[in-house]
Amino acid sequence: MTRFVTALLTLLLFAAPLWAGEVTIVGREEIRCVRAIRAGDALPEGIHFGRLPRQLLVQRCDDLWLMLRRPGGGVRISGVLSSMIPKFRAKRRPFAIPDARVTVGRRDIRSAWLIRPTRRYAHGVLGDDVEAGGLAIYNTAGRRVTFGLPEQEVFEDRMARLVDLDGNDETDEIVVVRTHVKKGASLAVFAHRGKGAGERLEMLARTPYIGRPNRWLNPAAAGDFDGDGRREIAWVETPHINGVLKVGRLERAGGGWRMKVLAALPGFSNHRAGSRELQGAVAVDWNGDGRPEIALPSADYRRMMVVTFADGRLRVLDEIPFDGEMMFPVLAGDLDGDGRGEVYIVTKDGRLLAFTP
Repeated sequence: MTRFVTALLTLLLFAAPLWAGEVTIVGREEIRCVRAIRAGDALPEGIHFGRLPRQLLVQRCDDLWLMLRRPGGGVRISGVLSSMIPKFRAKRRPFAIPDARVTVGRRDIRSAWLIRPTRRYAHGVLGDDVEAGGLAIYNTAGRRVTFGLPEQEVFEDRMARLVDLDGNDETDEIVVVRTHVKKGASLAVFAHRGKGAGERLEMLARTPYIGRPNRWLNPAAAGDFDGDGRREIAWVETPHINGVLKVGRLERAGGGWRMKVLAALPGFSNHRAGSRELQGAVAVDWNGDGRPEIALPSADYRRMMVVTFADGRLRVLDEIPFDGEMMFPVLAGDLDGDGRGEVYIVTKDGRLLAFTP
């Protein structure tokens, strides 16, 4: 009997979340109704990897933009001109797709965007039937370098995310969703190579295609999730169909590279079908162990899930239910200045929710 009780307690311990977070409504009296939020640091690279700004940009339901901080648990608000809200639009970039977002790099790539609008794939997961047939960057000298896909493929995305995945701290890799019209989406990693006449963009690695058309994935966050000194990338495969959170790493393979999938766990989402908003997850150190966790919604959008990869496997560290229909994006910040991150979302009825450990 004692052994049975011990085994049962052990099972419950590992089956249940190990941390106890909470959700609060921010600025109920001061702000009242919130329409949209933006990151205080603007997320220029297009993917979140643990940055914690001390402010949040909030758009009230009357369209007024505010800058929000929470020092000492209170709420400090100041007005912001709408012209100061970063938009990263690609309207003036050559051959950009209509809804492209420009991403900004810090290493060998100055900026990146998607080009060559095409209607050869009619999935429409991002709200229209226009996808990208190519990718472009400006290098640090201001020269444009491009890459074009074959006729059976598109970039089913709005932006080319810039993140150092090979660990050399000298170059950024480009992460984008590459889709085959008959085989579905894959996560692809490109690099900027060569100089002069040999300058080019080339694909280093990609995950296998999902296997059928109209099946998509959305990159989530990047960071050293297991604390081994190497950066991983997380994404959600089929985020509208009981999405599977996956973590992978760019690794050497013979004379080239491969994207090695390290772990997978179902039951998540980081995107709503038809939405142009792609930021549905953040990397944040939830339990103070010095390693980032991945915070993202459950597949039913009713719980904020915090997932750890600290021991080399994905498991739910915290699970915080909330009322109301959530709207994307999911953002992170340290608005109260206590050194620990919070996670923020807006609900459809205009509430700003903060999730804290």
